[in-house]
Amino acid sequence: MIARRALLLACAAGTARAAVPAGNRLAFQVFRNGSEVGSHVLEFTPGPDSLEVRIAVDIAIGIGPIKLFRYRMRGTEQWRGSQVMQADFTTDNNGTPAFMRARRDAEALVIEGSDAPRYVAPPGALPATHWNPAEHEAAMVNPQNGKLFRPSVARSGPAPMPLPDGTSRPCRRFSLTGEPRLELWYDQADTWCALSAPGKDGSTITYHRT
Repeated sequence: MIARRALLLACAAGTARAAVPAGNRLAFQVFRNGSEVGSHVLEFTPGPDSLEVRIAVDIAIGIGPIKLFRYRMRGTEQWRGSQVMQADFTTDNNGTPAFMRARRDAEALVIEGSDAPRYVAPPGALPATHWNPAEHEAAMVNPQNGKLFRPSVARSGPAPMPLPDGTSRPCRRFSLTGEPRLELWYDQADTWCALSAPGKDGSTITYHRT
């Protein structure tokens, strides 16, 4: 168990650094059934032995100017070396507030959230913010409400992933089943480049990197 934990932390360290994109920014257009409905932006501030990640998600779905659904998330992750030291997220899910807070003590990451009483996360667990493919090596923490995810993960690739402009790029695909259900793609530099997930209403949500 100790050896596995060390391996997971080492993988998280290397992959976190590799996954930070050139320009220290990732931006996605969010689509629902092919129609653009919002944006998901991540901004990275690396230091000598630290990394800050700021995340902003804004989604609005409606008919013309009438918005029937709005989603807004704001969050920050603080990394030191191989470890997430703290994370803070707040969400407005169509008028319903939610939150997640994570703090690392001497031994582990301690989580609390709007749908999760305070608990100690399993070794290697990371917030499910998707930019770091090391999250697929252990349990994931839902940044919206603090719940723990343990999906089954199938890996494939590298294989060509079609892009909106008709071109493609070689990517690895991670298919998650259970909770959550989604597919994530990462390029050869381990940078997150796409997402596809079923919506609760039967729609299809996709991310296209801009």
